[in-house]
Amino acid sequence: MKQEQRQANRERWQAEIDAWRASGERLSAWARERGLSRDALEYWKGRLPASRSVQGCSPLTLIPLRPERPVATDTVPIELAAARPGWRIRLAADFDAACLFRLLDVLESRC
Repeated sequence: MKQEQRQANRERWQAEIDAWRASGERLSAWARERGLSRDALEYWKGRLPASRSVQGCSPLTLIPLRPERPVATDTVPIELAAARPGWRIRLAADFDAACLFRLLDVLESRC
């Protein structure tokens, strides 16, 4: 396969994967509705990064928050990491629940 063909194929599958991610549907149901191979989608999902231009999501803006109470310096109050298929949030044992709700509101408003 020539370089141009490989690039075109990669772009096609990137568009398919982006459309699936933006849909919020399960991969197998989405593939079945479009007559695509679920296995091919799984393969390309693992090979292609999540596009930064997925429709329906605006870029994430981080807003600095001032803690209402002192935070211990030896613990991380919150860790937010992108994980497939969503987010992973790790909290310290004494994390303020109100702060978590504000964080979730910001994240949900972005997508």
